[in-house]
Amino acid sequence: MQINFQYSPAILQRAHTLHYRKFFLFQSRLPMLMGILAIWAGLLLFVILGSDGNRFLSLSLVLSGILAIGIYFWLMKTTGTRVYKRLKDYHEPFLMEINNDNIEMTIGGSTYEMPWTALKKALIVPDMILLYPTEKMFYIFPKNNFEDGKYEEFEILVREKINVIF
Repeated sequence: MQINFQYSPAILQRAHTLHYRKFFLFQSRLPMLMGILAIWAGLLLFVILGSDGNRFLSLSLVLSGILAIGIYFWLMKTTGTRVYKRLKDYHEPFLMEINNDNIEMTIGGSTYEMPWTALKKALIVPDMILLYPTEKMFYIFPKNNFEDGKYEEFEILVREKINVIF
C-alpha cells in the first residue's frame, strides 16, 4: 500500500505525548516533581523557622520550584513545534510504500528502507501507530494520513509483523 504523509506540529506533539506517557512517565515528570519538592521545602522552611529564619532561602526555593514547574509545562506543550522545526525534511509530503517485507520512505528524492525485522515494538492507539526501531526512536503513522480502511489494514499488518505491542 502507498501512503502520502505530511507531518505537522500537532501530530508530532501527540506522538511525543504518547511516547512519554507510555514509556517514560516518571522520567518525563521528574522536573515537575523536583519543582514541587522545592516549593514544599521552601514553605516548610518558612513555617519551621518563622520570621527569624532566612526568608531569602525560603523564597528562593519556592520561586525555583515555580520556575521549574513552569519550564516543565512549557517544554511539554511545545515539544511538537520544536521537533517540527528540527525535522525540516519532513515538512513537505513524503511517500511511504508498505508491504510484507519492509516499509520504504521516499523523502526529498532519497529512499530509506526499514525492514519489519528491524522494528522492536509498536504502540497502537485509535488515532496513531508508533513503530520503534530502538527504545527511544520511533516512526509515526497517524490515522488521518491514511485513506479510508488503509489504517485498519496497516494495523493488522503491524500486529502480524511485530511481537511486542502496547
